[in-house]
Amino acid sequence: NSGATFHPNGSEILFTLSSGGNPDIYRMNTEGKNLKRITDGPKGSMNVEPSVSPDGKKIAFSSDRSGQPMVYIMNYDGSDPKRVTFAGDYNSTPRFSPDGTKLVFAGYDKGHFDLFLMNSDGTNMIRLTSAKKPSGKGANNEEPSFSPDGQHILFASDRSGKKQLYLTDLQGENE
Repeated sequence: NSGATFHPNGSEILFTLSSGGNPDIYRMNTEGKNLKRITDGPKGSMNVEPSVSPDGKKIAFSSDRSGQPMVYIMNYDGSDPKRVTFAGDYNSTPRFSPDGTKLVFAGYDKGHFDLFLMNSDGTNMIRLTSAKKPSGKGANNEEPSFSPDGQHILFASDRSGKKQLYLTDLQGENE
């Protein structure tokens, strides 16, 4: 089990559960009851890392249903999943901005993860990070999270040789 997050109503949690061999997204109440599977396939695919929109109506998640892990958005009940990323080799950990208009995620491209920001409908994607390690290789920048005011993104990076926390603005400046 992994990737747990609260629904904005505070009475439900969403998480990834591998039951029957496939990781899928489930929800239940905070008492641990009323377990409900939200994603189901396609067969053999992983559906992980849920992030609920601030209004509680949408869920962003990672899935490899297209062959490679990409970011999808679906309705809260699991209906109408739509792919919103089409670039890179592996896109993960999508997170909604506090106003629900943006998504930040980690994208694997050219041997390392960088952070990308886009509108929640998948348009206007920009790269936020491009730091290098002391060796000159690309650093891994992962696990993004928006500040409560939506003006900054907190993330983990191994650019110094060990994982540390960094902060950037929405243009990828002022790290």
